[in-house]
Amino acid sequence: MKKNKLETKTFKAGDIIYSHNDPAEFIFLIHSGTVRIESKHGLELGKLETGEIFGEVGHIIESPRTVTAVAITNCLIRVIDEKTVKEKMNNADPVLAAIIRGLSLRIGDANALAEKHWLELNLYKSLNK
Repeated sequence: MKKNKLETKTFKAGDIIYSHNDPAEFIFLIHSGTVRIESKHGLELGKLETGEIFGEVGHIIESPRTVTAVAITNCLIRVIDEKTVKEKMNNADPVLAAIIRGLSLRIGDANALAEKHWLELNLYKSLNK
């Protein structure tokens, strides 16, 4: 079996790795640094560090990016291509593949709900001014 090469990219603090609605072509593995995941309207949904993977949700559920990923610090990030991900998913136990897909759908739903409540809270706060 042919081994796939992982490309490593460098991002400076403040760089946008990908934006909401971009095509979900790759999954990312943080080799070093910290990445912020934020909703379409800027709600911070999480901070990820060395060894963590991101960008999997849109890829697995075959939809555009549902969030934006921003480098908080200078980062080295391994880019995992679509072919590699598809091979791994196709070779995975079908039960595990279904669990991963289900969790990805729930993450997307939870992010959307968190943003909805955050926007409502900001609206209520603006009325009190």
